[in-house]
Amino acid sequence: MVQATKRRQANVQRVQQLQTAISYIRQQKQISNLERLIKYMHREHGIGKADTERQLQHAVKDSLILSYTGIGFKGSKTGVEYEGFRVPEPEEIEFEDDGHDWYCFDCHCPGEVVCCSDCWRVYHRNCTPEDTTEAIFTCTVCKAGRKKNKTKRKLLNTLLSYTVMRLKEKTRELHRIGHREEEKKYMPFFVYKPMDLNKMEQKVTESQYRTVEEFLSDSKLVYHNVFLIYGDDTKDGMAELARIMIRDCKYDLDEMSQCQNCYYMSNAKPKDWFCQPCEISHELVYAKLKGYSYWPAKVIRYLEESKYDVRFFGSLHQRALIPKEQIKPINIGMKELNAKRTAGFVKACEELKLHQKLLEEQLLKREKKKGGGEGNDQDSEEEEEEEMGNIGDEVVDKEEDEKSHDAVSSTSQSAKNSNQKVSSPEDSNIVTSSEEYIPPEKKAKMQIVTATIGVQTSKKTSNSASKVATTQTESDTSNKTCDCDTKYNKIFNDFKERLDIDHRDSKEKALKELAERLQRDFEEDKQQAVSRAMGKLQQELEKVRRQTEEKCKEQYMEEMKKLAQKHKESISATKKKQWCYNCEEEAMYHCCWNTSYCSVKCQQEHWHKEHKRVCRRKR
Repeated sequence: MVQATKRRQANVQRVQQLQTAISYIRQQKQISNLERLIKYMHREHGIGKADTERQLQHAVKDSLILSYTGIGFKGSKTGVEYEGFRVPEPEEIEFEDDGHDWYCFDCHCPGEVVCCSDCWRVYHRNCTPEDTTEAIFTCTVCKAGRKKNKTKRKLLNTLLSYTVMRLKEKTRELHRIGHREEEKKYMPFFVYKPMDLNKMEQKVTESQYRTVEEFLSDSKLVYHNVFLIYGDDTKDGMAELARIMIRDCKYDLDEMSQCQNCYYMSNAKPKDWFCQPCEISHELVYAKLKGYSYWPAKVIRYLEESKYDVRFFGSLHQRALIPKEQIKPINIGMKELNAKRTAGFVKACEELKLHQKLLEEQLLKREKKKGGGEGNDQDSEEEEEEEMGNIGDEVVDKEEDEKSHDAVSSTSQSAKNSNQKVSSPEDSNIVTSSEEYIPPEKKAKMQIVTATIGVQTSKKTSNSASKVATTQTESDTSNKTCDCDTKYNKIFNDFKERLDIDHRDSKEKALKELAERLQRDFEEDKQQAVSRAMGKLQQELEKVRRQTEEKCKEQYMEEMKKLAQKHKESISATKKKQWCYNCEEEAMYHCCWNTSYCSVKCQQEHWHKEHKRVCRRKR
């Protein structure tokens, strides 16, 4: 059984709080003793005295906080010995490196852990699914690395490059860990093996990853380090960001394990990437999303809840979970689908046809590879003869349709010479097909075949005509050499010319249709792009207008506050002054309890007018 060891005892978060408390107390030019640390921890974090003392002892034992003894030299403490605490400097830290981490790789906490025999990771017994009762403990990551990987290393790292690129797009704060002030402060104490997304990208570039599990363990190491530096309930949200990164990483790796071809194509996105067939073909279906009609799609995976994870053909290639009831086979008729033939649906069907075509080509290539080298020369000659016969049939059929007369053959030619015609078109077909399967080199057998043909033809003509035809055929074949080469060359040349003309016409027609379709698609895309741009511009204008209104409102309120304050101050100053009773100017001469004057002139005028009768000043 593997022996568990206590590598660290102090809680990481409590040690960081104690280090912050020591730094704060020392900034106040005070001694960071136990009493002040207890007060600080209770005031700032609500931690009791017993817990603070216990965690401080663990931190001192782990060498994360240093204890020292000094003698007071001020006031009543002069000459009195005291115990203080301080945070060690980075150059003072000399932790024993025995090749293993200090904290559990799964829960990131200290305590009794078991060490992996093949790597630096350590685990609590309850935190690992592996058996810890054996003499040697091997962690899950190391066991996964020993398995034989079916994917080549270069291809694996190419796929992982897209994964790390997606992770870097979403979590910019995790690109580089160790340059921020808080990270520089805590990394020497708690982080055993640094890791960030930039280092993972470098390892991918150098093709260092052998398995997917190694990449996932590095992403978990990033979360491990973030948790140790920032804690779980940090205001910055770094731990939550790292958790999101782990979740996205697992999702991408699951996608990669389901189909590497789909994952590569969806990220690289070459031309017609969604149409390219995968090594393991996906089932093609019509799937119906709520609010839409049936749409062609690929089945990515089958879920246990009777649902299909599908990805639709079309321009956006969206993905959705569809119930089994909303799935129909791909070979169902269009009338049963009852789908609207919109531009998007037509484009999706064209993409589906292209995918099916490429899939057939892939299957043919595989069959050729499997069957290559198994045939012999005789089989190949027979296949060539059959192909020649099929081409000849097509030529004769086309000639019959276009010219509406019998095919030219040796028997029919002899019948023409005797002013007699063959009664039915089947006879000409029989003759032509028989001639097609005769190689030009085998001229010795021509007499027998021609004689047979003459007999078959003579059954449907009069007895005298059949005798003449048979006699002429035998005499022609005996006296003349066979001209099959010339005849076949002429037939094939005519067929080739017609094929060239048909190919040229169909090519021009296809190019014209393609140009029209591309023009329509371009107009639609342009209209959509303009609509999106206008919508985005409208949103931005609305946002700017709203921000401007808020800013103007804030400025208006600020000005009103200043104006009200100024008005209040002016009123207060006005109240503190005395004013002339006669002209209401600022007064200089006081007369009685509520009467003052600005000058002697105003005093005399007001005195003689009315004030001498009501003045209360003692005389």
